[in-house]
Amino acid sequence: MADDGLKITIRVTPEEIQILEEYMLDHGIANRSDLVRDAIRNYIGIESGETHVPEGLGVFVHFTSLLMSVLSNLVKQGICVSEEEFIRKCVLDVIVPEEANYKAIDEAFALAKVSALNK
Repeated sequence: MADDGLKITIRVTPEEIQILEEYMLDHGIANRSDLVRDAIRNYIGIESGETHVPEGLGVFVHFTSLLMSVLSNLVKQGICVSEEEFIRKCVLDVIVPEEANYKAIDEAFALAKVSALNK
């Protein structure tokens, strides 16, 4: 962002700065100004009942460093391709009935057979 914006000053404790910097490091945020601007927009969006999540990005969930380490270890061990993929599968396993999965598999197999016969 250009330096033509207004400058504000806030007081925070050393613990709050540590939390802020750990969050920035964990989420690849380059500087405090970007984080504060995003935080303000998100806070206003939540308070006004509007969301400012870019279309298609979905739901954001914050995990502790410990849980992120567990997820990273699952990826390193080859249990899953990515942390996001593992979380997505866990959610789908809970909200999609097992019967729906079997039905989808049956339908996919039936389509494949019809396609094979038409070749």
